Amino acid sequence: MIGNIIQLDGSKCKACYSCIRTCPVKAIHVRKNSVFPHIEESRCINCGVCLDTCAYNAISYLDSTQEVKMLLNSSDKVAAICAPSITGEFTEVSDYRKLVKMIRLLGFNYVTEMSFGVDIIAKKYKELTSDNFNGRYYITSNCPVVVNLVEKIYPDLTDSLVPYVSPAFATALAIRNIYGKDIKIVHITPCIAAKKEITKYDEDIKIDSVLTFQELRKLFNDYNIRETFSEHSDFDEPLGYKGRAYSISSGFMETTGLETDLLNGQTITAEGAENSIAAVKQFLSHNIRIKRNFNVFFCDGCIMGPGTSKSGEKYLRQSMVIDYMKEGLENFDLGKWNQNIKKYSNSKQLETKFSNKKYALPVPGEYEFKIALNNITQKNNHKEVNCGACGFESCKGLARAIAQNIAIPEMCVTSSQIGNREITHSMKKTAEELKMTKGELEAIREELEETRDSLSSKSEALSLLIRKLTNGVVLANEQLKVVESNLAFIDILGEEVKDIHEVIPYLIGADLKTLIPPVLISQLTYLLGQDEAQINRDVEIEGKLINVVMFQLIPNKLVGAIFRNLHSEEERPEEIIHRVNEIIEENLRQVQQMGFILGEGAAKTEKMLNTIIKSYK
Repeated sequence: MIGNIIQLDGSKCKACYSCIRTCPVKAIHVRKNSVFPHIEESRCINCGVCLDTCAYNAISYLDSTQEVKMLLNSSDKVAAICAPSITGEFTEVSDYRKLVKMIRLLGFNYVTEMSFGVDIIAKKYKELTSDNFNGRYYITSNCPVVVNLVEKIYPDLTDSLVPYVSPAFATALAIRNIYGKDIKIVHITPCIAAKKEITKYDEDIKIDSVLTFQELRKLFNDYNIRETFSEHSDFDEPLGYKGRAYSISSGFMETTGLETDLLNGQTITAEGAENSIAAVKQFLSHNIRIKRNFNVFFCDGCIMGPGTSKSGEKYLRQSMVIDYMKEGLENFDLGKWNQNIKKYSNSKQLETKFSNKKYALPVPGEYEFKIALNNITQKNNHKEVNCGACGFESCKGLARAIAQNIAIPEMCVTSSQIGNREITHSMKKTAEELKMTKGELEAIREELEETRDSLSSKSEALSLLIRKLTNGVVLANEQLKVVESNLAFIDILGEEVKDIHEVIPYLIGADLKTLIPPVLISQLTYLLGQDEAQINRDVEIEGKLINVVMFQLIPNKLVGAIFRNLHSEEERPEEIIHRVNEIIEENLRQVQQMGFILGEGAAKTEKMLNTIIKSYK
């Protein structure tokens, strides 16, 4: 059973309450006798607004990468359902068909489009909201956050939600009918709320796991999968038609084929957190007068969902999705698509019902309310500022929350600022009393300068030592970023890496995972956590057989590797031993310095190098 999708790490939280202020449904509380926020799962709509708000990375969402890895490593066949916005996320990939191939390389047997399910649900929506709808209006149920908003906050509207599953489940139904009932299905999406949504349904429409776009990028990185390794590969059946436009908020209405102009259109589209909540509220209050259906997406279009990369630009993503849609319409087999739509659009499993899940807050007592209001206004002569900085609409709203035991007086920013003036004055006075003399500070500064110069000198000596070696050498940190390398290492990796060296001398700071075979990356990662271990392995690089000795320098901090071209006549084991011994003898002082700069003693460094020499004997 999946618990909270959105999780708060108390060890990172600084109690700044920014998450409370920005939560659109006040699902984040501060309980009595605590200063740290708590996410109330029964009220949380999994919108992800708090993820962007927290400056301390204390809030995260459930990571499904390991779950998906287990599925891909099992004996079961696994299909991926890709949300149409995926092309907007991976703008760096030149062709969506290369992206499809990259997903296949992870181990997926089939890679499909959610856009087919969009086509099905769009058809059902058009039928539902046709002229024979008997004066009833609906809110679309495609967005799981909007469904959560209605069920948990505005449950009186549950009967107004379109009574169909979201498009991913319609796609899952078709996949199981085409490829077998036992197939496992992973939904790749920008939506974190989908991780909770999949727990609602079973049987043929079941989805086994959900990967966000951020998590997909993580898997690509883990397996060193890049566009350069990929060929073209198109999506598997069933293919979507106009459903590819779904990730742009108005795209769903485009898919339905219904009128969308001001005079004849019967559906209003709302996107974004603030607009979505306003739309639901006004649907509840004024729908008799508005007389329109509401197409609501909580995010600023699915292209900007909380599971996307934070650096993404909306209109670039939107443009990429439109191009992807246009490409899909070229030479499209409309006849086969019509057959599939007829075949899979009439299943009873596409129908669903929504329920009242409202989380009832305790009713505050009048006495407790007055005490709370007095506490937050007393430093301001009992005046209500109503600044809203606490996240509540007024001082009374905060006082009511305190009386309900879901907030604390310290959340009042105005009151805290008044108190902070006194604290600031006291701190200034203390600082004056504890102020260091100019001479003391100058002495410390000089000492720091000497230390810095010493470290710089040692670092230069280490670089010179490595670059004198005739074998390829590379050192990397705990993130497997290159700390040092030499020309011999670069030569072994080939012309492409030589070009990188021209831009980034000696590859300093480059990601080693993009430079050497994945099998070496996994072993270097293993060595990082070991003690005085080394691995000797032969690999093929650029058509050459290369012997690689990998070793640990500092546990969990620094690893290194020596690359020897076994095709080169001059690189005999005896010659290697001779040359390394020469360098150790000629540069003993530098070797010692190398040990100190790496945080280890010279003796340990010599021992490590001697071990490497012995490995060649």
